[in-house]
Amino acid sequence: MKAKISLLAIVIAGFVVLGACNNSSSLGEASSSPAYTSGQSFGSSILGLYSIYKQNGRIDFSNPATLLQLAQLSTSIATIKQNINNRDFYGSFVQGAILGSQQNITQNNVGDIINSLTGVDFGNIAEVVTGSGELSSSTIANVSNTLTSVFGVLGK
Repeated sequence: MKAKISLLAIVIAGFVVLGACNNSSSLGEASSSPAYTSGQSFGSSILGLYSIYKQNGRIDFSNPATLLQLAQLSTSIATIKQNINNRDFYGSFVQGAILGSQQNITQNNVGDIINSLTGVDFGNIAEVVTGSGELSSSTIANVSNTLTSVFGVLGK
């Protein structure tokens, strides 16, 4: 169990480093802002979850990679929820989300995706990742249904 938690910590650290190193200098100051970084995490989480979904044909809540992506997504969503009315923050978040998703999220669908996901309760996903909690069946159903809808918006 400790090995799993250590592996999860390493993977999370890898995502953080990857997100930090994946900034584009052409985006200027916005690419180093907390909003942009959070958006990039949001986009890469969506892309990671979508890849797992395509591979498995479902959102597998027993898969550690899925749980890590959900935890990362949950953190990004909490950040945008707190700043949803801050126009500058929102714009930088959107730029990061588009780049983080490798342009699978676009200007045309980003608003719908953000609106869908900010309405979801991710429950205690952080505790689940560390092995000290469980997701309720209603949380699993809500997250699964919303993500399936988001994947439909991606149109892939």
